[in-house]
Amino acid sequence: MTFNPLLLFKKILPKSLLGRSLIILITPLIVVQVVLSYLFFDRHTEAILHLLAKSIVADVQTIAQLTSDNLPIEKVQEIAQNFEFDLQFQKEAKMPRHGADKDRWLYQFMTDALDENLKFLYFLRIDNHNIYIDVAHPAGVLHITTPRKRLYSRTTPLVIIWTTISAALLLIISSIFMRNQLKPIIRLANASENFGKGIDNGPIPAEGATEVRRAGKAYNVMRERINRQLKERMEMLAGVSHDLRTPLTRMKLQLALMSPTEEVVDLQEDVESMRLMVQGFLDFARGSEHEATQLVELKSFLEDIIDDLSHLKIKIHLSSPEAIKINLRKLSFNRCLTNLLLNSDRYGTEASVAVELQDKNILIYVDDNGPGISDKEIANVFKPFYRVDESRNAETGGVGLGLSIARDVILSHGGALTLGKSPSGGLRVVIKIPF
Repeated sequence: MTFNPLLLFKKILPKSLLGRSLIILITPLIVVQVVLSYLFFDRHTEAILHLLAKSIVADVQTIAQLTSDNLPIEKVQEIAQNFEFDLQFQKEAKMPRHGADKDRWLYQFMTDALDENLKFLYFLRIDNHNIYIDVAHPAGVLHITTPRKRLYSRTTPLVIIWTTISAALLLIISSIFMRNQLKPIIRLANASENFGKGIDNGPIPAEGATEVRRAGKAYNVMRERINRQLKERMEMLAGVSHDLRTPLTRMKLQLALMSPTEEVVDLQEDVESMRLMVQGFLDFARGSEHEATQLVELKSFLEDIIDDLSHLKIKIHLSSPEAIKINLRKLSFNRCLTNLLLNSDRYGTEASVAVELQDKNILIYVDDNGPGISDKEIANVFKPFYRVDESRNAETGGVGLGLSIARDVILSHGGALTLGKSPSGGLRVVIKIPF
């Protein structure tokens, strides 16, 4: 496997918008700080240090030259004070050694200037406060002490420190403003995610930048249109229910008063089939009906649903972890699972409901030992009123809406419903709901 630095960079790159925004802010600040440090501290400071070192050495050379001209030492000391020198003279003294004590980085600038411009032997020492220069003289040794700030001021590192502090303060202020700008985006994302799960938290306030406001307003308009569409759909289906069930009831009563001939019996069966289809269609539409979500303890909720189906001939086994709580539309989910287990009851003798946690999702497996559904029919069985003749015929009951209703309910929770092969040979229904 070849090493890909770009792929590694993508892995360590923050995933959140706030993190990436901070990277966008931090990167230019770091670049500017590095460039400023290099230009000011390395180039500018180096040039200044060379000039200051030459200035100090020039003053030392002047003092040494005046001493060589047999000028009284007292007069030379007075002149040295004008150079911020503390001058001491020892007659017939000896230099400790010729060279420099190179324990500090400033020595390089002073030794270069001394070697280039001082015409006498010298010994150099620098501490945190002073520069000490011993100069060999024919009559003795000149001991010159001058403040270290003449060569190097603490202002230089303070500039770097203050620019770093300023950059950090700028980053903090920018982060606060950036977080405030991202709040409407986070609110929009949460509202969209909840609405996809069927949780309507109402319209969101249009705040933030112009583009974010437009996105918030677009979400509110979309939410209103979808809710209005669903409401109109339910009102239309309620009207259809009234218009269809009334004549069907009247026809059923009229047929009941007629002699039970073969033709009448056939008509009664047709009317009953029409009634079941209308009822099934209403159940399917009711799966999209708006219902508030409730926080439920999943295992006990599933146990209640299975207990309500205890009259069925099928044996249902439940396997679920304890203390899983999730927001569900209780009536809709009850209808969904009931439809699935009724299908299992029609075509099998045993069924199982198993719950599993996977990342941020809850998986519910509903298995039976019936004949199952072939792969080519899986895409079709979700169509309303579709039945697989080979195994799901009219004699077993139902009008082909069980799986349609079940999938519609799970989609309204923001999840997914898929079909597959059960380990027991029948049908496996996998329900995936965000946790």
